[in-house]
Amino acid sequence: MTFRSFFFYTMRLRLYLLVTLYLLAINPVSAHRETMDTKDYILVVNSYTEAFPWSNRALSATTKYVLDNSTLALYVEHMNMLMMDNDTIVDEFKKNCIEKYSDHTPRMVLLLGNSAMILRDDFRRMWEDVPIVLCAEENYIGPNEYYLKKQPIPVEKRVPLSELVKPYNMVFLHANMYIEENIELICQMIPRMERFIFVADQRFVNVTNDFEIQKILDKKHPNIKYDLFSPQKFTLDGLLDSLNVVEPGTTGILFSSWIYKRTFAGNTSLVPNAYKMISMISPPLFSMGIVDIIDEEGGMLGGYIYNQKHYNQELTRIIDLIISGKQARNIPNYEPSDGTPVINYQVLLRKGISPKLVPANTAFFNKPLTFWEKYRYFITGASVLFILFGLFFMNRIRTLKKLRNMQQKEIDTMTKYKNLINNMPIIYIQEELVTDENDVPIDLICRNVNTNFENHWHSKESVIGRKASEIFPDSMNDFLHFIHLAIKEHKAIVFPYYFKSVDTFYDVVLKCTSHDKIVDIFCLDSTELHKAQQRLSATNSKLAMALNIANIVPWKWDLQTKTILCDINRPIELSVGENCVNEEQLAVPDSQYFSKIYKEDRKRVEQAYRDLVEGRISKVKEEYRVISLQNHIYRVEWVEAQAAVETRDANGKPLTLVGSSLVITGRKKIEQELTTAKDRAEESNRLKSAFLANMSHEIRTPLNAIVGFSGILASAEEEQEKQEYVSIIENNNTLLLQLISDILDLSKIEAGTLEFNYSNFDLNALMLELENSLRLKVKSAEVRLEYAPSSGACLIYSERNRISQLIINLVTNAIKFTAQGCIRFGYEERGKELYFFVSDTGCGIPEEKRKAIFERFVKLNAFAQGTGLGLSICQMLVKHMGGEIGVESEEGKGSTFWFTIPYEKATTAEVVVKKKYQPIVVEKDELAILIAEDNDSNYKLFESILKHDYHLIHAWDGREAVEMYKKYSPQIILMDINMPVMDGYEAAKEIRKYSSKVPIIAITAFAYASDEQRVMESGFDGYMPKPINARLLQEQLKEVMQKRIILL
Repeated sequence: MTFRSFFFYTMRLRLYLLVTLYLLAINPVSAHRETMDTKDYILVVNSYTEAFPWSNRALSATTKYVLDNSTLALYVEHMNMLMMDNDTIVDEFKKNCIEKYSDHTPRMVLLLGNSAMILRDDFRRMWEDVPIVLCAEENYIGPNEYYLKKQPIPVEKRVPLSELVKPYNMVFLHANMYIEENIELICQMIPRMERFIFVADQRFVNVTNDFEIQKILDKKHPNIKYDLFSPQKFTLDGLLDSLNVVEPGTTGILFSSWIYKRTFAGNTSLVPNAYKMISMISPPLFSMGIVDIIDEEGGMLGGYIYNQKHYNQELTRIIDLIISGKQARNIPNYEPSDGTPVINYQVLLRKGISPKLVPANTAFFNKPLTFWEKYRYFITGASVLFILFGLFFMNRIRTLKKLRNMQQKEIDTMTKYKNLINNMPIIYIQEELVTDENDVPIDLICRNVNTNFENHWHSKESVIGRKASEIFPDSMNDFLHFIHLAIKEHKAIVFPYYFKSVDTFYDVVLKCTSHDKIVDIFCLDSTELHKAQQRLSATNSKLAMALNIANIVPWKWDLQTKTILCDINRPIELSVGENCVNEEQLAVPDSQYFSKIYKEDRKRVEQAYRDLVEGRISKVKEEYRVISLQNHIYRVEWVEAQAAVETRDANGKPLTLVGSSLVITGRKKIEQELTTAKDRAEESNRLKSAFLANMSHEIRTPLNAIVGFSGILASAEEEQEKQEYVSIIENNNTLLLQLISDILDLSKIEAGTLEFNYSNFDLNALMLELENSLRLKVKSAEVRLEYAPSSGACLIYSERNRISQLIINLVTNAIKFTAQGCIRFGYEERGKELYFFVSDTGCGIPEEKRKAIFERFVKLNAFAQGTGLGLSICQMLVKHMGGEIGVESEEGKGSTFWFTIPYEKATTAEVVVKKKYQPIVVEKDELAILIAEDNDSNYKLFESILKHDYHLIHAWDGREAVEMYKKYSPQIILMDINMPVMDGYEAAKEIRKYSSKVPIIAITAFAYASDEQRVMESGFDGYMPKPINARLLQEQLKEVMQKRIILL
């Protein structure tokens, strides 16, 4: 055996052991199994062999995720596409998968390689909408035969993977091979390249890469010769021999993978990738993957690749999103954006290639550290330490100099201090503190006094060394108290003290330290000041009381110093009794005074004072607002200020102004309330007048047509003309009734008496009912009404009737203004709100009319039939339900009205239990209707409508209706609600005592929804509002007869 053969044999053995160890490492999670657990699992379908490095990296990331999740299992199926060249083998693989996994749907399917997509339709048939994650080198797919025949897919037959995301519930992670970038990298690092060799096996992706490389070289580098080295042309030994003899300086080699078939004992198998042996060739070898580039001993020089770590992290993140419940189609596809040249620095030097040829943005592996990189921390630390030592010694020298200067200054200060103490016009005493065993002061010993002490008290010789309790026995306890306080608070204490023995007031300053027990006492004679303060306090007490009662702020303005003597935040509180004068009562700059005036009033006030100073007026009286801070809260107060000139100079120029400020916030508040009330009353009166004027116009318009055509109806001779008049009267009657209903709704909403009955119901069922009923309102064949249904049932707790009213109003409005096209309505769930919309392709709304579209009596087309109140009612209903309403429109293209309301989820819808009635059997000729109506005209109307088909019995009030029923036993009762003697409710209650099966239909002029609800809860079987419509009355009677009466 030659050395080279032995070397290659050793390398093959090493590679085989590595692959075996890897498979054993992943075996507990991802091995093939004949049976499977029933718990959740992830199925991985690998297009390549189990030893292929690229797919193994994706499998490793997935395996780590599954190992961290104890509720998941991982199953892997390797397709070995190099072994599949016909449909029979593929079908056998599919059959094997179906037998293993068809009974248990995986949480997701991970496909590795484009070839695995040939199974996508089988997965859909087997598991319907199972999420699919695809990791593949190409961003397109083609017909299956190209994958089996290992042929490149023509451009016209390529299908972008982005088009399969939605239908197959798939997310795609592109493993970009960077073909063009790798070619340009090799051209840059081998500038004299004349030949380009692509080393690759017959995997589908390599066949495609071969096609792409030829196309790029022909286009950008036509002078470079291209060769493909594949297992079809070379054995592994032949490949190594051929590569070792090429010219390194003029040949660029790009390696992809080397997997080939081997037949032994009649069995064909795939030989694992031999990249480690191939990487040992002498010419520079570039790679399309990160495999072996980072190995210091390897021979792969590098290549243009993406960050595999980031790719695996993104794969794990997407798997976690899908396992957490997110659909794959809703996850964005991943396209690596971190592709960069990656070079093994040691191999670069070993192959003799200059690092200067490497691109600027290259990432290096195995690059040795520079001197600075090795020792930068040591150098930096040593430099910092040296600088710190230098700074320390410089600071030490500077400190010693300062200390010497300070000592000299202290000596000079002490000398000056002694001279000052002896010559100052205050009494000074220095005492030594005497304490007990607990350090509590009990006495003082005099150590020094100044000349002024000797002049007022005793000589220095007579007090030095004596106890203070002997010199000042009456004052000892008070002074010990203040000394104890000074020691405790570590500060000087200032207090007034009265010495009875000499009838003198002193302001005493007491300073002591606990460490040397020396107490300095300074006494200033303040007798005259104290007596003056007593007199001033008495005067100030009276003045403060008067100003406080009047809530007046007095002030004085010094124009020369530009200061104002007062408290500009609140009324002055002059010090009384023992209280000290606050600093706030001292002078403040006039700019500060005016800065607190409200910005909108400031210029007016400044101009008034300017006029006073310049002599244009003799007195200022202004009302303005100021901003005050009380208890850390800013407040706005109203102030009435008056001012006049106090003093002038020799030329008559004002020097000082005096004035007062009166807080009038309460008064202004009352004035504002009166003004607001007046404005509201006037506005209410104006709105009432406008409303009545609009009402008069809107009611008279249909009423004019009704009265007019009713007058000429009798004189019409032709039947067609009569029918036309009748139709006009009915249309205007409908409009008038709608107007009255809208006004009643509006009045109830404004009065706050409109009832909202919340219940559980299925919103989709309600919308379907509305679609069926609203289609009848569409009169034009060119208009299409559509409900855009939401998926699944939507059970909510809300106001069913008001939602119906809103949708009906908006759709009716859309029908009115849509001549052709489509009207769509529906809803969406948006968090805790429901978003409803009604879109049309009508005439649209001009921009200048959109803001007023929800106001009363606003009509887009003044000549179109309508009340002009529908949208206003919609806005008020939505507001009462806690939502918002709006419109989006483009003139000439259509409008979309929308509104939102809050809602709560409901678990079940309320089931309406239909009553079961016992039918009434009667002869056809004996069918009788009892009509309880106290108005003769109304009865004649009923009689004219019903006399040809029924026997009629008339009762004038409720009591008579009860008697008539007992006497004649009619099969149907039409009961007026508002009648004398006994109303319809009581009469119905009495009749129900005799019969529970006779149908009673309420006839009432009340039009509120709450009235209809009360009618149905009071034992009535139907409801007919006035005015009576003959067609609707006939239809309701017909419906009652079909359900409740059997005619013989």
